[in-house]
Amino acid sequence: MDYHLRTIGRDDKETVLKFLRRFFFRDEPLNQSIGLIPEGEDSTCVELEEYSMSSIDDNLSLMAVSSSGAIIGVTINGEMEPPKEGEPDYVKNCANPKFKKILKLLNHVDAQANLSKRYPDKRVLEFRIISVDGSWRGRGVARALVEKTETMAKDLGFHILRSDCSSLFSGKLCQRFGFVPVYELPYARYTDGEGKPIFTPAHPHAEIVTYVKEL
Repeated sequence: MDYHLRTIGRDDKETVLKFLRRFFFRDEPLNQSIGLIPEGEDSTCVELEEYSMSSIDDNLSLMAVSSSGAIIGVTINGEMEPPKEGEPDYVKNCANPKFKKILKLLNHVDAQANLSKRYPDKRVLEFRIISVDGSWRGRGVARALVEKTETMAKDLGFHILRSDCSSLFSGKLCQRFGFVPVYELPYARYTDGEGKPIFTPAHPHAEIVTYVKEL
């Protein structure tokens, strides 16, 4: 391979964020649906970035680095936390109303998927972001990141891999690696007080799906 994989460390955060600003944040279906990222090349969402980097210090995330030293792919991973009663503080206290909508959806999906009940006393490793440089797609980078994460998870004593896929494409990626759906929520059924869908991503993204794989 003309690239290698390594763990993302604390000192890599800013470089990884620059990569995600270019290849993930703006085009992710939920972010795009509600216009989370303002127009402008350097614009971003601080709350999104802080949330995305919250598990980096756990040393469970990986990046693919080309022979020239450029990041060409990342997977941001984290251990699933035990369920809590009610809405978590990080949702309640989110100051960005648009990003708060996304956090509320993810919390709803987490509650409905209810993996803690499905897999009691099992450790679950979550794929929170998988992204590959557009010019490197189709060359096995995502596969290498997923397979390395799976090996790492087994070595560290995890029992389940999980991914909440807001995109049809990430869902297909999970299916290729043997993940199975355990919860599906069509965006048309996730509505506000007036019965209107809160998220209306562009075709072909029609639902958010929780996928799992037992190790």
